[in-house]
Amino acid sequence: MPVLGVRGGQLKLLSQDEIYDVHLASLNILERVGMLFELDAALGVWSEAGASVDRRTKIVKIPQYLVGEAIKKTATSVTLCGRDPKYDLRLEGKSVHVGGAMGAINVQDFTGNRRPGTTKDLEDITRIEDALENVHVVPTAISPQDVPKIGLYPKAYEAIVNNTEKHVYHDSESIDELKSLVEMAAIVVGGEDELQKRPIISFANCPVSPLTANKRFIQVLMHCAKLRLPFSIEPDPQMGGTSPVTLIGTIIQTNAEVLGGLTLAQIISPGTPVIYSHGATTMDMRASSMGVSWGAPERGLLNVATGQLTQYYGIPSCCIASTTDSKSLDVQAGYEKASTFLMTALSGVNLIHSGIGMIDSNLTVNYEELVVDNELMGMAFRMLRGIRIDEESIEQSLETISRVGPLGGHYLSQAHTRKHFKSEHWIPEIIVRGRWETWEKTGAKNVRDIAKEKGERILAEHELEPLPKEIQDKIKRIAQKSVMN
Repeated sequence: MPVLGVRGGQLKLLSQDEIYDVHLASLNILERVGMLFELDAALGVWSEAGASVDRRTKIVKIPQYLVGEAIKKTATSVTLCGRDPKYDLRLEGKSVHVGGAMGAINVQDFTGNRRPGTTKDLEDITRIEDALENVHVVPTAISPQDVPKIGLYPKAYEAIVNNTEKHVYHDSESIDELKSLVEMAAIVVGGEDELQKRPIISFANCPVSPLTANKRFIQVLMHCAKLRLPFSIEPDPQMGGTSPVTLIGTIIQTNAEVLGGLTLAQIISPGTPVIYSHGATTMDMRASSMGVSWGAPERGLLNVATGQLTQYYGIPSCCIASTTDSKSLDVQAGYEKASTFLMTALSGVNLIHSGIGMIDSNLTVNYEELVVDNELMGMAFRMLRGIRIDEESIEQSLETISRVGPLGGHYLSQAHTRKHFKSEHWIPEIIVRGRWETWEKTGAKNVRDIAKEKGERILAEHELEPLPKEIQDKIKRIAQKSVMN
């Protein structure tokens, strides 16, 4: 059975009336302003469905009833399968899962050297994420810089699928790459029909803000809908640049962009497994910068609001969190990552990705940070589990307190302590605790030192079930053909 994650949803920023106001405002945008759809095939689908289509401008104005029907038809649960079924998971409700690093171009390896990422780095990062217990989905951590841009993602998938048994969340640059990726994944599971039953790969798909469905976005959407493979719709606007500078303005626009794509997918294939996603960033408006901030607190606020919207719609959700603008594993990285991840997890977003191991505004994967962030996620999951309070737990507590009482000494000898301490107390692996003197005697290692040791140990010792040689060879041929084309 697919695993449900730890339950979130404890944190809410919007009232039900405010959520409904955002929904109506987004419908207003789609019906009165419309979205641009660059592909004529999509315009034909819209026209037949009853939308207002301007063939000259390619602007589609979508009636509210079409959007409402699409929301009702969208799957409320999406199963993401691993190469090993023990890693199967289900996105639904307020269950929370974590995806690894995604989309970097550089790495900072265990030597501290920052350099362009290679295929070998992608293999190593994937293997580390396969071993980390709080990484449930493995995205494309880096775009290998030793591979030609054309055919990059099939080559990247070859590196990933050989180094993880978990679900792979991937990207593509073109419809041809997407078809190659589907072919490769189908070979792994035994055919396209089996891939539909056990989707071991899902796809990130990003429209262009503001309100534009470009050719690649539409092609990926239509192909995935046809095959009924899971994919996300992820607008990535820059607040003040490609979306309004206000949080509410960005939320309304992003929601409209997702609903526009979602409606097209459900018209093409009702019930298509779509994941509502977003990756909005803020622009640093200081004249000396004018860059994009990945660690800003506004990201957490946007994620909470989006989590509430998706729960209102009953659609599985995904977003980016635990990101930082810091250039190293330092205090800034710690508080930026922890704050946005914890807010997002507490809101009940189903899949939180692109944060683990990422520094430098998501341009760089830091090897030690992978291990540190895995521990951060474990701490956050303990917070999400909250406090168990029921008749049994209260009765056991009363019995134990009565047994020890004011004259009984301590609780270390009690069966109640031995039974519950592992489940009640989160036990860290790399965080430094204890007395200063003990710490000095054991080498005075800091978190980075311990994370490096653990990461190097994983690369030296972690084993997973390899793909059969004939499947490896078939995947390799498809990936190589994609590069040659």
